[in-house]
Amino acid sequence: MSSATPLPQGAGYAVVLGLGFAFALFMNGITWIQQKFSNLSLNSTSEFSSANRSLKTGLVVAGIIGSWTWSLTLLQSATQSYVMGVSGGYWYAVGGTLQIAIFAVIASKVKMNANRATTFPEVVAYIRFGTAGHLSFLWCGIVCNAIVSACILIGGGSVVTSLTGMNPYASLFLIPVGVTIYVATGGLRATFICDATHTFALLLILLGFSFVVFTGSNVVGSSDKLYELLVKAAETWPVDGNYHGSYLTFRSSQGAIFAVISIINGFGLVTCDQGYWSRAIASNPTSTASAYFLGGMGWFAIPLACGTALGLTARGLSTLPDFPELSDFDVGAGLAAVRTVTYLMGAAGSVLMLLLIFLSITSALSAELIATSTLLSYDVYRHYFNPKATSQQVVTASRYFIAFWALFSAALASIFYAIGINLGWLFYFLGVSTASGVFPISLTFLWKDLSAAGAVAGSIGGMAIALIVWLVTAKAYLGAITVDTLSDQWVSFAGNTAAIVAGGILSVGLSLWRPANFDWEKTRSMAVVEEDLIPSSSSSEVVSVNAVPSQEKVDDEKAFSEKGAAVDVEIAPPLEDPLVVDGLDIPALNRTYKKYSIIFAVLTIIITFVIPGPLGGAPYIFSRKFFRAFVAITFIWQFFAFFLVVILPVFESRHALLRITRAIFGIKSS
Repeated sequence: MSSATPLPQGAGYAVVLGLGFAFALFMNGITWIQQKFSNLSLNSTSEFSSANRSLKTGLVVAGIIGSWTWSLTLLQSATQSYVMGVSGGYWYAVGGTLQIAIFAVIASKVKMNANRATTFPEVVAYIRFGTAGHLSFLWCGIVCNAIVSACILIGGGSVVTSLTGMNPYASLFLIPVGVTIYVATGGLRATFICDATHTFALLLILLGFSFVVFTGSNVVGSSDKLYELLVKAAETWPVDGNYHGSYLTFRSSQGAIFAVISIINGFGLVTCDQGYWSRAIASNPTSTASAYFLGGMGWFAIPLACGTALGLTARGLSTLPDFPELSDFDVGAGLAAVRTVTYLMGAAGSVLMLLLIFLSITSALSAELIATSTLLSYDVYRHYFNPKATSQQVVTASRYFIAFWALFSAALASIFYAIGINLGWLFYFLGVSTASGVFPISLTFLWKDLSAAGAVAGSIGGMAIALIVWLVTAKAYLGAITVDTLSDQWVSFAGNTAAIVAGGILSVGLSLWRPANFDWEKTRSMAVVEEDLIPSSSSSEVVSVNAVPSQEKVDDEKAFSEKGAAVDVEIAPPLEDPLVVDGLDIPALNRTYKKYSIIFAVLTIIITFVIPGPLGGAPYIFSRKFFRAFVAITFIWQFFAFFLVVILPVFESRHALLRITRAIFGIKSS
């Protein structure tokens, strides 16, 4: 064991390779059981890329929480609380929750206006804006997934290296191996099951850390003791811009700037990441909006708990002489949480932190692998190279692209690491590179007047403007363009703001100038219009849910089903009925859209203004009792997230689980 690391290198390889392969074997076993004892077929593009659009609320909620809980979530939220105090973790949580919640609104429109789509650029490619619009949105999606994938790996790799001394480049290339195996085998449904199991263990570990910090530690052991340590820390290292330099106040200029960056950042990520569109498309139409809203509310608990239990504790422990000193690089790499757990729990804490990060990496990375492979197989391979690709060919291409993206992500993360780019830098850059797509991509599903010129100019032109503003601000404000100056908070604020504002002005302005007046029936019936692009499957393949078969074809598919083939057929009602499309109740979905628009507005007002407004506006430092209540809320919220991830999916799937269990053991249903 290296004197600089609490665990030996062997522990790193054991977790990255051993546990990775073990979990891949476990997931492949579940996939085999599903395929053998249900009507699922992984040769179906509908099943592999969109899980037959049939997933229930609980599994989608678990998938949202799991895929949104990156290593960045765990580490950066703790870092923000370590640097700026109690508001840091809160604003990080707000920055993600709002975006997931608003997707509840967008998801309703996706079901209403483009239920047959598989990717968000697909709607543009086939119907709305032509090749220029398709390539623009595809670029936004690829850029977003590339940065997110690298971010996930860099965050995880830094922890593995810090705890075990494992070669950083080895960790970056080996972490994706196990994930690639089970995602390439099981497709999107496997990532949902992975998310549910991983997030279950992740929440258990995080709850364990919280209990150790606030009840079981001899060093801290209570919120009152942490309160005393934070008061002492403010005397030693007062926070610039905080009221009286305190870590226990929401009155923070740094916090206000970070709040804006975090919210813009989150909007860009959720909008441009195909992983979130995949989950909206994969979910059952009746539960899509509620799943996203509950997912956002459940996810809020994770960064809030990490910021409070690990980030604030790291700052409080810094006042103790034997707590390891954190350099600026360590802080940027997100190691404040790691040092806290190792200090309080020793080797056991290091092992649990290693497992925690590994679980977050594999869950989030699996979502990125299937999301990007779907973009590349549908929007590149099928659209530009093989328009007549069969279902089997698209699935095969997806599997190759999963392996390609794993290798590409590891290489990109290695390049970033080699030039000194860490987790904090990437967090601030994410909004600069993605937020220009917020308005044009969202409005593609929401606004009939969005024009092709507005979509292209907003997404690509907005990105170019944001990059220019980001670079110019670094040069003008700090005198040079370097890795360090580009991650400055004010420089990042300028780049993030420019991205979302420019994207909005260009897309909305050009569309108001020449509105498109688009007919939504074209996207609602897109599979029928482009049916020649999706050939009929043979008897050994699954009929794509995108196809709308004739009654004779349905009868043939039923015959295949009787022979044992897995068939997924959806009979669409007549397209001339404006109230019912593909079995979807359009008025009901419209009511859901209006309902969650109101709920989202209320949520936004509460968590963005009602709660932090009085706390930040008043010259107030948390009292001992108030901080005690704040800590209690973080515990309650963690248990709520645990219910959503563990109890709800099992309850909803209890009948299917019982049928599969009976089938495995040969028990006939009574």
